[in-house]
Amino acid sequence: MKFELKRVGHWSYYYAPEIVESGIRHGFFTKESPSPFLEGEERDRFLKAFSFKDAIVLRQEHGDKVHFVNDGDRPESGDGLILVKKGVAGIIKTADCLPIIIADPGCPMASIVHAGWRGTVKKITQKAVGSMADLGAEKGRMVALLGPSINACCYRVGEDVYREFRDAGFSERAFSRSRDSFFLSLRQANRELLEHEGVRQIGDADLCTFCTADVFHSFRRGETEERQINFVSLAE
Repeated sequence: MKFELKRVGHWSYYYAPEIVESGIRHGFFTKESPSPFLEGEERDRFLKAFSFKDAIVLRQEHGDKVHFVNDGDRPESGDGLILVKKGVAGIIKTADCLPIIIADPGCPMASIVHAGWRGTVKKITQKAVGSMADLGAEKGRMVALLGPSINACCYRVGEDVYREFRDAGFSERAFSRSRDSFFLSLRQANRELLEHEGVRQIGDADLCTFCTADVFHSFRRGETEERQINFVSLAE
């Protein structure tokens, strides 16, 4: 699945054109884009630029809470959103964690998930897929997009994290080793969760936030206050 870089006004983001053609609008923003807080006039400019009716911005908790957003619902914190209302953007913020978009265009229904290592080991992606299926989406039609995140090339973790993942049932493929060090692949771990649930259409941007200082913010590179925004919405 091909990803392309696009600009809308002051915003710059990666997206998969063929998924947009199926009615799932989405984007993984770069550091060139304005502040991710989307408050006041900046929020209004964002809604106007992308022709959205509304936007729901989650404050991440690094857990596995996934909210179903219906009319009037405005969750403030958590790590996942499921959308069924057209024209409403679900937004999460990342700086190394993996943003994941899961959609069933035939329903239509879409979700966006913030998957750091804590959320991944708690299987938030699997939970999102299961919740979507409970609401009427079909796993066989689902498509998932893995956005920019820190990759295994740069994501050194401790043996305690490695043990948590192994105890939770993840394969050795989710890690690589160099001497006494462990390197975690959030992409591989979440791909395993998706495939376990029967999601076979998986697009991977394969962009490392740590390696690409000119394109993305990275918490592990010392940018502790900076974030990218990521969004999904059902086209009207």
